[in-house]
Amino acid sequence: MRYILGMLLGIALASLPVGSEAGNVRAMRKQVESTLLVSGRIVIAPDGTVKDYKLDDTRALGAPLEQFLDATIRHWRFQPVVLDGVAVTAEAPMRIRLVAHPQDDGGMQVRIAATWFGEEDDGRPATDFPRQDRINPPIYPREAQMLGAQGIVYLIASIGRDGKVQQVDVERVNLRTLGTEQQMAALRRQFADASLRAARTWTFLPPTTGKEAGLDHWLVRVPVTFLMHGQRLSQPGEWESYIPDPTVRDLPWARERLRLAGSPEALPDSGVFPLTPSRFQLLNAPGS
Repeated sequence: MRYILGMLLGIALASLPVGSEAGNVRAMRKQVESTLLVSGRIVIAPDGTVKDYKLDDTRALGAPLEQFLDATIRHWRFQPVVLDGVAVTAEAPMRIRLVAHPQDDGGMQVRIAATWFGEEDDGRPATDFPRQDRINPPIYPREAQMLGAQGIVYLIASIGRDGKVQQVDVERVNLRTLGTEQQMAALRRQFADASLRAARTWTFLPPTTGKEAGLDHWLVRVPVTFLMHGQRLSQPGEWESYIPDPTVRDLPWARERLRLAGSPEALPDSGVFPLTPSRFQLLNAPGS
């Protein structure tokens, strides 16, 4: 669905010095996405339809986008949530990632890029899931820090029964700094390498209860944010701009779990997110 937005979406991206390659930067600017993270709660009826929902803050949306979200959310259908063999009404925290692309005529094409439905209200103890033990932040890459570059790395890690990281890889690296194709590729490598070095030293607390407690390993997704001193993360309800990672990385050892988990774009910017099937399985496409 397409909307004409009467305001500039997002914040201005920091730009790297490029000299004679300014044309390359102009071309790369076409990859920039303006994005808004919308948070709220959703209530799912026993038949999987949406019984009710509430958004936390709609001031950044405007009437057209509110109407778009209302029509889309009420059309969603979920796998019924079953408790003790009976389909029940279930409530969950919800996050929706909206993405806007500028059009040649000055308008904006808006779509839902990702959704996330939290699990903290399902009554299961925290010990049912892998949790962080010691997760030391990575060292900010020196060159990226000198340039004032910022970004977020999504890591996928396999955790053994001793809580140590058995295997870890980069799922994607989104940037909040604009440069040439070569500059941004270098920044993605620097952020990815720094995150991997740190992640290999991390330890976790394996599940001790629940149906997955007996497994020999667990898969988790961990966002790693690189943010310059004095800067802050955008909050739900605030438009921002970023450059999504154009690389499609295939992680064979986690492929099936990643397919079920979906995009990480609607996740909070920090935390440990198990790649386990959620109770809240959206059956139809998020919307566009």
